[in-house]
Amino acid sequence: MKRKVYYILPSYNEALNIPTLLNSINTFYKKKKISIIVVIIDDGSSDNTLSVIQKSKKKNSKKIKIVVLSHKVNLGLGAALKTGFNYVFKNSRDNDIIITMDTDNSHTIKLSYDLANIIMLKNKDIVIASRYRQNSKIKGLEASRKFLSYTAAILFKIFYPIENVRDYTSGFRAFKVKKIKKIIKKNKYFFSETGFSASVDILLKLYPFKKQINFYELPINLRYDLKQGKSKMKILKTIYLNLKILFLRKLT
Repeated sequence: MKRKVYYILPSYNEALNIPTLLNSINTFYKKKKISIIVVIIDDGSSDNTLSVIQKSKKKNSKKIKIVVLSHKVNLGLGAALKTGFNYVFKNSRDNDIIITMDTDNSHTIKLSYDLANIIMLKNKDIVIASRYRQNSKIKGLEASRKFLSYTAAILFKIFYPIENVRDYTSGFRAFKVKKIKKIIKKNKYFFSETGFSASVDILLKLYPFKKQINFYELPINLRYDLKQGKSKMKILKTIYLNLKILFLRKLT
């Protein structure tokens, strides 16, 4: 059975970025013999994101399959990820791959393909695009965001050491469906975090199973200079939530 790669793309007010992203995915995979399913979750956008997605779907659906799911109101990143993962789990096979990434074009399609390739060729379970590996490149990111991610990386590495993992807050990841499906489905509160802390919370909830999961990291090519529109991350709130979750998970 041919292996499929599912892209889970949470989206909130990304009308300026979605067309470029879908076109990039379609162009990149045009000549590759891989079955691609793009699952976009419009998380109650207040702009015209949903209509833009539908237009882009018609334009780019010849090579890739595009599935559009939507929330009537904005529920947050965790809820959008939950919707995406639940869809994939219902429609995927054990040897399929999930890729999670931002929809603002800061994450490159070439690297997403490399993440999936590591799972296929090196038999890894989770592959992370990391800012803390040699040859990583970051362009256009604010100093405050760099400080936040670096501080979080140190703290999470101290309290939740996972072999081969340095970047805990990166949401740019590839997952082998078979390895994570049972773990996630057994925990109905797996996606309990709603804000940007939802990304790190995924790793913390997988932490008890770290000996069963083969982790791997690749250096990231982070292109915030390609992003259209303002960042939706509130720095102080994200710092608070990350610190809160760091200690909360130690108590549960």
